Amino acid sequence: MNKKALSYLCIFFLLVLFFSGCEKRNERDNPYRIAVITMMQGGEFWGEVKNGARNARTETGAVLEFFAPVNESDYEEQIACVEKAITQKFDAIVLTPSHSTKLEEVVRKAQAKGIEVVLADTSLKNRLGDFSVTADYHAIGKKMGYHAFSLFDADEPINAMVLGSLPNTTAMTNMVEGLVEAFGENDKATIRYATYSFTDESIARKITQKTIGDDPSVNVIFALEENTAHGAIDALGENSKVRFIALGTTQYEIQLLENNTIDALVVVNTFNMGYRSVKAAIDLLNGKKPIEKLVDYALVTKQTMFSEEHQRLLFQSLN
Repeated sequence: MNKKALSYLCIFFLLVLFFSGCEKRNERDNPYRIAVITMMQGGEFWGEVKNGARNARTETGAVLEFFAPVNESDYEEQIACVEKAITQKFDAIVLTPSHSTKLEEVVRKAQAKGIEVVLADTSLKNRLGDFSVTADYHAIGKKMGYHAFSLFDADEPINAMVLGSLPNTTAMTNMVEGLVEAFGENDKATIRYATYSFTDESIARKITQKTIGDDPSVNVIFALEENTAHGAIDALGENSKVRFIALGTTQYEIQLLENNTIDALVVVNTFNMGYRSVKAAIDLLNGKKPIEKLVDYALVTKQTMFSEEHQRLLFQSLN
């Protein structure tokens, strides 16, 4: 190759490198702005989601702002949070929709403005969103049901109360459907009562007190959200013979698991969920396809809670 041809080749490669560098945004000088909109401001479940998101922020240099209603059931305030993110021209939104249909219109609006939308934990009915990061809640529901069966003798009737949080989220719907499917496989098992607390401890407490008072045959309770679990277990008291299976990783729940008041806890790796949701948003903004993988979870008992895997989930870390 002569010197002239070599010079042209060098110029060509320099131009390729220059233009490919221009295509990608300089994230150090002009970082991506991502709005993280959870269902509610408080709660240890959402706290771990936000901690995971912060970890991704540290790694990537993205600018995060957190928005949320005071109560999980306030989907109108969550819509207002998305509207605010649109007005403030965020590059991406990580959203945990508190209603499977009511947030569809505002998500469409965000996408029409060129904002990438990652749905975390829960989804929308018509599968909107540019990417989703969630756990297999249907499988979680089935696993809870099967574990409950193991707590009773083979010929013993099982009469359950199911206490969910919000009736219009895909995660809760899928979990309840999983429970119903499991119970349909056991002739001795019946879901006698199924209702919702709207993440209000006092409502969960009153429902539990009334149900157990009116029907002493109820011998197992499924509490599918941490605030719901707190209210229901308080209504039962520590000496209750009613079996209790809950979802969550609050310090209170872990303490009750250790002293046998709670029979099992289902723990979702919400830290990892928050981390991967922000990373997925950045991948989308960079024109990359995020890795599709369900968030891990485990059903933890007193006998297994000190295993390395379950300690990692009970006291969450990045995985």
